[in-house]
Amino acid sequence: MRRILLLLLLFPATAFAQLKPGDFVTQGPTSAKRIALTFDDGPGPQTEAFIALLEKYHVKATFFMLAEQASFRPKVARAIADGGHEIGSHTFNHTNYLQVYTAAMVRNANGPEKAAAEARGKLEADMAKSRTIIEKATGHPLTLLRMPHGVDRPWVKEAAKREGFVLANWTFGADWLKTPEEELEKQYLKALKPGAIILLHDGNSHREKTLALTEAVIKAAQKDGFELVTLGELIGLAPEKR
Repeated sequence: MRRILLLLLLFPATAFAQLKPGDFVTQGPTSAKRIALTFDDGPGPQTEAFIALLEKYHVKATFFMLAEQASFRPKVARAIADGGHEIGSHTFNHTNYLQVYTAAMVRNANGPEKAAAEARGKLEADMAKSRTIIEKATGHPLTLLRMPHGVDRPWVKEAAKREGFVLANWTFGADWLKTPEEELEKQYLKALKPGAIILLHDGNSHREKTLALTEAVIKAAQKDGFELVTLGELIGLAPEKR
C-alpha cells in the first residue's frame, strides 16, 4: 500500500500548547533544533534491537504500537515503556479505515454521511479496544494515536476527539519502500529540519535496513546539533525530560 512520503502542515507554534483530542499534527514547532523519532507497527521481532540502539545514543523515541502486537509481545511492550520511551496507539491491527469507509459507501445508498458514521463507529471501537490492550501491556496511559496509512478525514478526527486522542502523522518516512539504503539515507538526512517528525518502523521482520537508517539519522542529527525528543515533548503534550 502506497503512503504519502511527505506531509507538511503549517501549524502555528502557539497552537501546540493548546492541543486537544481530535487535533492533528504532522510537525512540531520550527523555532528550535528539535526533532522526534517515531516507530510504527511494533512491538516486533527486532524491537529490542531498536531499544538497545536508542539506549546507545541516549535517545528517547515514540513507539506507535499495534495492540495486536502488544498482546503477542507484552514483555517487549513493557520494555519500551520501561526504557523511558513514549507510547502511542497505531490501532489494533493496521486496518485501512479509508477502505472501511469506501466499502460502507458501496453498501449505503444514503451516501457519504452514513458511510462516515459507520466507519467512525468501527474506528472508535478499535481505538477503545486498542487503548485497553496497550495500556495494560505497557502500564502507561495513551494520548497519541497514529492512523494506519496516515488516513486523515473529518470522521477520523471526530473519533479521536470522542476517544481522547491527539492524532499525529509525520513529516517524512520511507523505510518501507524498496529504495536502495544509500538513497533512503540521503532522503532521511535531508528531512532533518527543526520540528520534523521522522517515521520509521520497528514492527515485522527483517528490519536491518531500518536499524541502519535509524543509527544514521541519530548520528547525523546529533552531529548537527539537533535535540532528539519524544513526540509528546516536541509538540508540548509531555513534560520535558532533563
